[in-house]
Formats: sequence, structure tokens, C-alpha cells
Amino acid sequence: MILRFTSRLSSNVILAKARAMYGNSLKASDFHELLHCHSVGEIAAYLKNNTCYASVLSEINESTIHRGHLEMLIRRKAFNDYAALGRYDTMIGLDLSRYLLQRIEVEQILSCLRYMSAGHASEFFFSMPMYFASHTRLDLPAMSRCTSFAELLEALSHTKYYDILAPLAPKEQDRIRLTEIENALYTQLAEMVYGLIARAPRSMREELTNLYGAQVDAQNVTRILRLKRYFNADPAFIRQNLLPGGHCLSPKTVESMVEAPDADAVLDIFRSTELARRIPEEQRGFEHDLDHRAPYFNARKHIHYSIHPMVVLLSYVTITDMEVDDIINVIEGVRYGLDPDQIKPMLVMTN
Repeated sequence: MILRFTSRLSSNVILAKARAMYGNSLKASDFHELLHCHSVGEIAAYLKNNTCYASVLSEINESTIHRGHLEMLIRRKAFNDYAALGRYDTMIGLDLSRYLLQRIEVEQILSCLRYMSAGHASEFFFSMPMYFASHTRLDLPAMSRCTSFAELLEALSHTKYYDILAPLAPKEQDRIRLTEIENALYTQLAEMVYGLIARAPRSMREELTNLYGAQVDAQNVTRILRLKRYFNADPAFIRQNLLPGGHCLSPKTVESMVEAPDADAVLDIFRSTELARRIPEEQRGFEHDLDHRAPYFNARKHIHYSIHPMVVLLSYVTITDMEVDDIINVIEGVRYGLDPDQIKPMLVMTN
């Protein structure tokens, strides 16, 4: 297979486009304004009138918009951006859109299973992104009608996900094995990404490995913390549910975390690593979303200094993911009547 990588001219075009899109990202000042909104409607109005989210909010009535609808539109704007970047695949020579598509598919399958596991399967219908339906082989309407794991397998029978999920089907009366399913799906995604990286020119490969490897490492740290704190899982089970291909944490460090007596000890080990030092000190204690915080600060460095289009595009995706999470945290905080000082520590992009 002959790969076509970027010429200097096309490389400069892509870098300029991605950095221009990054330049339109929300600033700390925008989050300051959002934190001082008093309602979901005020948040919608600010985003509509003062930010790049106007592209998806121009038709809304901010006085009547529902929280769920606003969050869906915010995610849609991110999806539109990713789709726009995916059009550069032929110029990059790597299948960025394949990664982005599969990542969203995995998220939707897991979302469906979480609703099902919680006994609220019907609620998936209200959360699924129908704007995504024309881009995927997933049958989202069929998934929204599923009330059991067996029905979901049937809805996925025409996709590659069937073979991943079928061996993990719960036995009668057993709970859905969410941790193992999540690990299987994200392992397949990681293997696909590393396959793409292996096809990249050597000069780009190290940065891509660092960028994506930091995400894998951070996800593994979060998994270890969660499995120890909430499930009291033994080291053998934890090892079976870690993603392959981490880059920033040594195998010895990961093993120390796996063998640590509790989650607090895991955090102590993590704080001593180079990956943790990429996160501002005041943010290192937010264990529930370290898998977002660490990659964000890593990506922010790459988007400014990398000369490789694929690295900059993936960095933009990581930063936009974090922006969406921060906006939704503000929406949820305001909805539940939290003070700005209570919401702000949950945010990443205020730094």
C-alpha cells in the first residue's frame, strides 16, 4: 500500500487551519463569564452570542432551551469540527476519521450499556447523537430499543463490535460486565491507533506515540484508582483491565500502582511521575478525570510546538474534548445551584 504524506505546502495549510480552529477555543475569560451565569438559558445565550458555538446555537431560543438539548448541541459542534478535520485524511496520509468514528462508536455502545445496567435502557434514546447516524454503521434507533445485552448484540450483529462483545455476554441473572467490556472496546481502539501510528513517517511517530500514549497512561491510572477505591479489585483483575501501549509511565511504575495497598497510595505514586508534572499542581488531586486532565496539558504543548499536521490535529481533538467537558460541568453546576467557587475546581481550562 502506497501512503501519500503531506507536502510542505499542504502541511502548512493543515497546521494553519488546525491552529486557527484552536484560536477560537474558549478562553479562561469565557469560563469566568459562564461561571457567573445564573441559569442554563444564560449559559446558552453567552455561548450563542460570544463564542464559536454560535454555529450550532444560532437557531435556539435560549429562554426555553433544555439542559440536555444544549449539551447535545455543544457535542454536535465538536463533532462538526472533527468531521472537518477528517477531510484532511488524504493530505495527511493517515486515517484520522477512522479513529474519530470508532471512538464515538465505542462511546455510544458504552453509553447504551450503562443505561441498561442502571435499569434505564429507554433513556439512551434521549442521549444518542442522531447527527452521527449517517456517519456510522451502528443502528442507533435499534440500539435505543434494546432492553437486554442479548438484544444489543443482535443490534450490533452486522458490526465488528459483535465479536468483541459476544464473549463477554453475562450469564443468566449476572450483571453486565462493564469494566471488562470497556477494556475490550478501548483495547481494540488503542490497537487500531497504534497501527495508524506505525504507518506514519519516523519523524512524526515519536510525537504521536507521546501524544496518544499519554492518553493511554492517564486512562490506566484512572482505571487503577477506580478499581481500587470502588471495587477493591485484586492486582490480577486490575492487570487484565489495563490498556496496552502506554508511553509516559514505565512498566515498573504501573506495576507499583497495581500493587499499591489503596487508591491514595496510587495517587502518591502518580504525583511523582513526569506525566503528573504536566498537570498544574492544584489539579493533580482530581482523580475522577485525570484521564482528561493529563492528555489536555500534553496536547496543549504539542499544538503550539509540533510541526507535524497529524500531531496538531490530534492535539486539537484532545483540547476540544476537554472544552466540551468543562462547558458541561458548568451547565451541570449551574443547574444544581452551585456557587462559582464550587464549580471552578472541576474545570481544567480556567488555567
